[in-house]
Amino acid sequence: MQAGGDVPAASPSPAAGAGGGIAEIARRVLVQITREDVRPGSRLPGERQLAQQLGVGRAALREVLAALELLGVVDSRHGSGTYLSENPSMLLPQTIEWGLLLKRPQTLQLVEARRHLEISLAGIAAGQRDPEGLLGLRRRLEEMRDAAAAGDLEAFVEADAQFHLDVARLSRNDVLSGMLHSVSSLLRVWMSRAVRADGGHVHDTIAEHTAVLDAIAGGRTAQAERAMREHIKNAESRLFRSLGDPPA
Repeated sequence: MQAGGDVPAASPSPAAGAGGGIAEIARRVLVQITREDVRPGSRLPGERQLAQQLGVGRAALREVLAALELLGVVDSRHGSGTYLSENPSMLLPQTIEWGLLLKRPQTLQLVEARRHLEISLAGIAAGQRDPEGLLGLRRRLEEMRDAAAAGDLEAFVEADAQFHLDVARLSRNDVLSGMLHSVSSLLRVWMSRAVRADGGHVHDTIAEHTAVLDAIAGGRTAQAERAMREHIKNAESRLFRSLGDPPA
C-alpha cells in the first residue's frame, strides 16, 4: 500500500465478540494499524466500518481513537477522516496499555520510574540553569496560567507537559532527558485524564510548578528536588483519584 491510501479492511476476530475492555479494543486497533502493509499516512476506515470490523461499540472505539490521537499515533482531520501518523511511536503497544491506565502493576511501576526521573532532573537542572532555559520555563508557566484563566484544558495539559520537558532539557543530561521524552506522550494522557476528571486542581498545579521553577532559578538543588517530589506526589494522587483508585 502507498502512503496516504486507505488501510485495508481486516476481518473481525472470532473472539472479539460485541465489545471488550478498552485495553483490548486498543490492542485490536493497534494490531490493525501497525501491520507491515500499513504505511504511515494511511487513512483508517471510517468509524462505523472500523467498529464493525473489530466487533466493538462505536463509543468505545471513539475513546480509544481519542487516546491514540493524544499519543500522536493517529491524526484526526476534520471532514477527511483519521490517519495513521507519519511518525508513529515505536513504543505503541506498551504505551497504549499503560496510557489507558487499566493495568495497575505496570502503571505503578511507570509512575514510580517517572517520580525518580523527574526528581533527579529537577535537581540537576538547578545546577545547570541558564538565563535562556529559565526564561523558557517562565513562559511555560505563563502559558499554564493563561490556559487556566481561559478554561482551556487541552492547552493547560500541553503547557504542563512542556514545562517538564523543558526542565529535562535544562538539566543538559541527554540520557535522563531522553528517557523522559520517551514517555512524554504517556504523560500527556495522564495529565489530560486527571485534569478532565478534576479541573479544579489546576491552580494547585500552577503553584507546585512555581515552587519548582523558583528553586531551579535559585540554584537550590535540594529544594528543587523537594519541590518536584511534592508536585509528583500530588500529581500521582490526582491521577489515581481520576481512576477511582487511590494509590497503595
